[in-house]
Amino acid sequence: MAQVVLENIYKTFQKGSGVRGQGSGKDTSHLTPHTSHTAAVLRAINLTIANGEFMVLVGPSGCGKSTLLRLIAGLEELTGGNIYVGDRLVNELPPKERDIAMVFQNYALYPHMTVYDNLAFGLRRTMKGGSDEEMKRARQTDHASSLHPVTASSHSSLPLWAENLLVETTRSLPKGLRFRSEREQGIDQRVRAIAQILQIEALLNRLPKQLSGGQKQRVALGRAMARNPQVFLMDEPLSNLDAKLRAETRSQIVKLQRQLGTTTIYVTHDQTEAMTMGDRITVLNAGQIQQIGTPLQLYNQPANRFVAEFIGSPPMNFLPVQFKAPLLITHDHFRLTLPEFWESALNHYDGRVITLGIRPEHLSVAPPAPKNLPVRVELVEALGSETYLSVSLMGSSASPSLPLQARIEPDREVQVGDQLWLAIVPDRIHLFDTGTGQAIANPRSRISAG
Repeated sequence: MAQVVLENIYKTFQKGSGVRGQGSGKDTSHLTPHTSHTAAVLRAINLTIANGEFMVLVGPSGCGKSTLLRLIAGLEELTGGNIYVGDRLVNELPPKERDIAMVFQNYALYPHMTVYDNLAFGLRRTMKGGSDEEMKRARQTDHASSLHPVTASSHSSLPLWAENLLVETTRSLPKGLRFRSEREQGIDQRVRAIAQILQIEALLNRLPKQLSGGQKQRVALGRAMARNPQVFLMDEPLSNLDAKLRAETRSQIVKLQRQLGTTTIYVTHDQTEAMTMGDRITVLNAGQIQQIGTPLQLYNQPANRFVAEFIGSPPMNFLPVQFKAPLLITHDHFRLTLPEFWESALNHYDGRVITLGIRPEHLSVAPPAPKNLPVRVELVEALGSETYLSVSLMGSSASPSLPLQARIEPDREVQVGDQLWLAIVPDRIHLFDTGTGQAIANPRSRISAG
C-alpha cells in the first residue's frame, strides 16, 4: 500500500502525426509545455490518492483519464510534472520497478497458459532474480487477505539458476514428477489462496478460451493481486461484461479492495460505477480536473454545470431563468420564490439570466400553479420500482420547448400525450452562472441532507 501523488502533471501529443509527445522522464515540475505543434491531453493535474484509498477517475471519452493511468503505470512519458508512489519519485522508473499492477479492459491473459500459470506468471518472473527486496515484498501480505506468503528457497542445496531450470523443464510433466522448489511451493500456496478468494479454484486448469467474460476478468484481477503491489490500476475492467455480470463483478472488486487495503485507481466512463465503487471520485473533462470529492459530495454539491450533468442518471435538467432581487426567478412558463439562504449568494445577479438545475427526482406531479411547470409527456419509461417521464414545456411560444426528465411514483398512471404540472422542490435546486458554468451556490451545503 502506498500514497500516490500527482504533481502538476502535463501530457501533450504531436498534432496530426500520431506521434506521442516525448518527455524526459525526469523531474519536470517546472515545465508548463505548450506549443503550436502539440495538443495538450492533460493540463495541471494535481491529485493525492491516500494510502489504501479507492479513487475513481471518471469522465467522457477523450478526457484523458486512461492517459493519466498510463502515465502512473509508466507506459507513457510525462511532458511535465512529477509522480510519487509512496516516498519515491517514479518519473524515471520503468513500469516493472514502480511496484504497480494493472488490470486492463481486454483482460490481457496469455491464451496458451492455464489459469494457474496466468496467475503464477508474474510471481515467477518477479522472483527469478531472487533479490532480497523482491523476496521481502513477495512475503508481505495484508493481514486481512489470508494469502500465504511466498517462501524463499534459501535452504535449498541447489543454486537458484539450477532450481529455475529444473522447474521450467519439468513443468509439463505429470504432477508427481515435477521438481518443486521451496520457491515454487510458495508460489503454489499464493496462487491457490488467491483462487479461493476469487472463487476460481475450479478453473485453474482451464485455458482462457474456455472461460466466460466474468471469469476472465477475475483471473486478470487475481494475476494483479498475486504480485501484492503497492498500487492497483484498473482501466475500465468491466466494459466488456453484460449488465448483470458488471454489477456482480463491481461489488466483488469493492469487497476485494477493502479486504486487501491496496491503494486503487480505477478508470471508467460510467458514472454508476464511479458512484458505487469509489471512496472519492475525480471528474475529468478536456484534460482538466473538474472536481474531486466523495460520491455524495459530487452529486449534491457539483462545482459546475459539467459535473452536475455528468454525475447522475438521468442527468440534471437545466433551464435559463432571470433572477429578480431579492429571491424571485422567472421563466416564460413559471415563477418561483427561492429559499432565503440564496439571498446573499445572488446579490450580484439581479436582473441577470442564470441557469436553474433540477434533478429528475426533485420534480413531482402537482396541481396547476404559477410556480409549477406545465408539461406534455413525450415518453414514459416504467421500470417497475420507479417511472421516468420525458416531458416538454408548454405555454408561451416565446421560448422553444425544452426537454426535461422527471421521476414519479411507479403506481401513477401516465400516458404519452398527457398534460401535467410538475412542482419543483425549492430546497433542492442548483443555480449556475450562465457564462462560466460554475455553481453560484449549493443549498446542500447550507441545509441538512434529506
